[in-house]
Amino acid sequence: MRRLRPFALPLVAMAVLTTTVIAQDPPAPPTGRGQRVSPPQPQQPQTDEYFVGAWTFTWIGRESPVSIGPRAGTLTYVRKNPGALELRAEGKADGGAAFTETGSAEWNADRKTITWIERLSTGLELRSAGDCSSPIGIRAESAPVKAGSQTVRVRRLYSILSPQSYMVTEEMSVNGGPFQRLGNGRFQRIQ
Repeated sequence: MRRLRPFALPLVAMAVLTTTVIAQDPPAPPTGRGQRVSPPQPQQPQTDEYFVGAWTFTWIGRESPVSIGPRAGTLTYVRKNPGALELRAEGKADGGAAFTETGSAEWNADRKTITWIERLSTGLELRSAGDCSSPIGIRAESAPVKAGSQTVRVRRLYSILSPQSYMVTEEMSVNGGPFQRLGNGRFQRIQ
């Protein structure tokens, strides 16, 4: 009869234990809690009609060539003709100064795109193209624009939260550098 060496015993014990654990059935789910069903994700119709109307907003972020910093106000989208909207934002910056921004948005249902032209309170005109192929958000990026001695690009993610609410996350690239976070805006439809 062959004798096992002392270091071989732990290996034999591990093999027996591993085989025993693998052969067991998975544990039963806790009692009293049925299967959890995830609520459906918001899926708004992909149309410019979503934006038509008035929205209150708060925007938290830093000052930059495209932003006056933290602010709050009202943004209104008005239909000009099918697929085209006018927009106007009015409000107050964190320090109390009033601001106004205007622009337009054009929706292309066939391509699932939206194009914004905005005249910002900082004096810049920003032209952005957005991809509307996702039912829960729009990704948009601006063309480069001169801001003093710098060239900037703005990237935004519009997260559609519900029929009454969306968020915007805004980033900026300066002189071709990496995009850095500018801030976030929360928009709530006025009923």
